Parts: sequence; structure tokens; C-alpha cells
Amino acid sequence: MDTYCVTFRIADRAVNGKSYSERRDKLVENVRSKGGGYWDETTSFFLVESNLNTPSFAAQAADGLSEQYDMLFVFDPKDMSACYFGAVTHVDVLRSFFPKIQKVK
Repeated sequence: MDTYCVTFRIADRAVNGKSYSERRDKLVENVRSKGGGYWDETTSFFLVESNLNTPSFAAQAADGLSEQYDMLFVFDPKDMSACYFGAVTHVDVLRSFFPKIQKVK
């Protein structure tokens, strides 16, 4: 399994009938793999193991989030592959750290 660093911001508002809590719970469900490691003691950062590649993992994680209001950033510290989703304002700054960053929908 690959290890991923996941950070996110979920807007404190209802979006498409889903509350902040419902969208956060869906994100947790999306990133957890049976038998894979998972750490979430901080407010908006996870360490997660997955058999998926970075774009596939990020797309799965983003399912249920709002592209307009929420934000997600995922990277693999082993190969530094990275993906983002949603309301990221400073993609250029992320790209300076992760030159091959991809946007997922």
C-alpha cells in the first residue's frame, strides 16, 4: 500500500443538502481502506494507506465534497505525486512544491 498525506477544508455550510458533518464523514469513509493504516488526530489532516494510485485515491476521497466550497489536497511522500480538488486559490504555490500536481474532479 502507498501512504498518502491528505489535508482538506470543508465549508461550514450545507451544500446539495449535505451538512459539514455529512461531507466530512463521507470523506473519512472515502479514504479508509480495510486493513490500511489511518491517522486523524488533527483537525484537517490524515495519514492514510491505500492500494490506489494518487489520482484515483484523490478522486475517491473528493467524492461527496463540493468543488465550489470545499478543498482537498493529497500527496504521496514517496514519489511526491499530488492532486487537488475544489476551491484552491493558489495552485501556483502548490505547483512550486509539487511540479506534477493534477486537478481531480
